[in-house]
Amino acid sequence: MKPRFRLRCRPCLLLSIVVSLILLGSGCERRFKESKFLLGTIVEITIIASKGDSQRAMRLAFEEIERIDSLMNLYNENSEVSRINRSAGKPAVAVSPDTLEVVSRSIKFSELTNGAFDITVGPLMELWGFRKGQKRIPSDAEVAKTLPLVDYRKITVDPRRSTVGLASPGMRIDVGAIAVGYAVDKAIQALKEAGIDKALINAGGEIYALGSPPGKSAWRIGIRHPRRGNDLIGILELKDRAVSTSGDYENFFEANGKRYCHIMNPKIGRPVEGIMSATVVADSVTEADALSTALLPSGTKAGMKLVESLKGVDCMIVTGEKEEDMKILMSGGMKENLSED
Repeated sequence: MKPRFRLRCRPCLLLSIVVSLILLGSGCERRFKESKFLLGTIVEITIIASKGDSQRAMRLAFEEIERIDSLMNLYNENSEVSRINRSAGKPAVAVSPDTLEVVSRSIKFSELTNGAFDITVGPLMELWGFRKGQKRIPSDAEVAKTLPLVDYRKITVDPRRSTVGLASPGMRIDVGAIAVGYAVDKAIQALKEAGIDKALINAGGEIYALGSPPGKSAWRIGIRHPRRGNDLIGILELKDRAVSTSGDYENFFEANGKRYCHIMNPKIGRPVEGIMSATVVADSVTEADALSTALLPSGTKAGMKLVESLKGVDCMIVTGEKEEDMKILMSGGMKENLSED
């Protein structure tokens, strides 16, 4: 997924959703849009409201995103995530309710996906050079040495004391595959509390569509073609729902004619293969963010089975390595809400 401020374990990465904003007609409500560089990406908030309502709501929404960024940015040595990582193998670290919630929910997603989602992939990201821009193929021995550090079951969470710890020295958590979605959800909550009922937040492709534009039944959101950057696979119509796409086409390197992307399979310690992208629609961006990441290492069979077992969740999985091998699989709900134009 992308150098987003590098909160994600995937610089400027996978999120590849193009938002098609609807032009508004005349009336009391107007469209207000503002963008900032946060969470390692461009965060764009669009609000449809009266001018007085929008200014305060916009400020509150961005303040929430900035707050989450300060807590969980992996590249900020003062963030709570950085403090957790520095204390690996040592006593647990006291953290805020938000960090505690993100880590706790990450563990639940790990359990749900049988370990396909795992925030302890930090050492693997460093090994493959996706952290400092020195991408390389490590030896089998290096991978084998690093794998014992990747295990969500070695994260300790104490809700009563509000602490998070890592059992072994050298472990590293990277909440980039969930924290961006969580930040968008918090910003949406702030907008609602400020009285806003029509808005769209796009954080590098992690999107929540609140309400719908005037005269429209939903926001129209295009899903990018994983091998043709200027083309779309289709357009989703969303209202009061979230969408996230994870893919192999933003942060990767090629060696000997093979593509190696930033999304790791935590079980084997290597980049995922055979799936170009996964798009998930869910009730929250937190859920969509985590699940879209998990679907790539899960594989198509297990991934589709997982999605179909979850209420209110739909997905599109694009398989293959090259465009000529590309196949598209969709859950029933995704087929109903996706159009070609």
